[in-house]
Amino acid sequence: MCSLLILVGSCLLLGTGFGGFSAAFVYGLTDEPPAVGSVAAQRLCMVQDWSITESSGLAISRRHAGCFWTHNDSGDGPRLFLVDAAGRTCGTLTVDTAAPVDWEDVCTFELDGESWLLIADVGDNAADRGRERRACRLLLVVEPGAGESVSAAQKRDWRGEVRAEIELTYPEGPRDCESVAVDVTSRMILLVSKRAAGKAALYGLPLELQTREQRGQLRELATMSIPYATGMDISVDGQSLVLVNPVSGLLYRRRSGEGWVEAVGRSPDILTLPLRKQGESVCFERDGKSVLVGSEGRWQAVWRVSLPEPVAEE
Repeated sequence: MCSLLILVGSCLLLGTGFGGFSAAFVYGLTDEPPAVGSVAAQRLCMVQDWSITESSGLAISRRHAGCFWTHNDSGDGPRLFLVDAAGRTCGTLTVDTAAPVDWEDVCTFELDGESWLLIADVGDNAADRGRERRACRLLLVVEPGAGESVSAAQKRDWRGEVRAEIELTYPEGPRDCESVAVDVTSRMILLVSKRAAGKAALYGLPLELQTREQRGQLRELATMSIPYATGMDISVDGQSLVLVNPVSGLLYRRRSGEGWVEAVGRSPDILTLPLRKQGESVCFERDGKSVLVGSEGRWQAVWRVSLPEPVAEE
């Protein structure tokens, strides 16, 4: 049964169906098959806050050890929840901004001596953002609670000022997106569109923290093989990138001196993830040896998934 689930998940991830992995791999990137990783997973916690009704993004906290950030998909105010490893809310960050249209992802990163949250209001199922509805945008906020201890017993309430707000434009018109990450090495924001295999794309935008109001023209960097991506993150050391969809995930590792365009041009490791009600989100843990994956809905599990060991460079 386990082998069948791995096969089904991998085929759906590749978009090949059951005809086998060859199918030029819908990846269309290399002649060799990607590695299918049967990795260890354990349930970390159940998210216990009844205010978290549709958890859409996950981001490991850089300031509060053992905690992660999450937020609701749509229909909520501009707030994020700090959750501990037992699934209990330790704090709430209310962002001083307009009500979200469709918050789909969040990530954390450290740059210029500061810990940052990037919130992605980029969901666009109807492909009408910037036309019928407010344009897609990214919000940059300093992660709160520096020097503070947090716990479920004494919940913190913070307000966050938006340091930079970036209105996004895609080169070919509106795109749905649920996957955002920051590469501090190149000071780039990366996004992957939520489309069918071979039609999804990796986009890039220079990261600029000094200007409050920005307009960002995204640049397409590469075609991506993952169908209907719902979450992405880059490891703390900047060397690994994970992408997930509702079924499974892909793990890319870049080599010394290499950019992400080159790294995603090679076959990734395919991660067989736990079955989730509606797999939606992912983030690396601090050591880069595991990721957390989550699901939409109230009272959902967050899973810790150990990653395969990297292969030594030749």
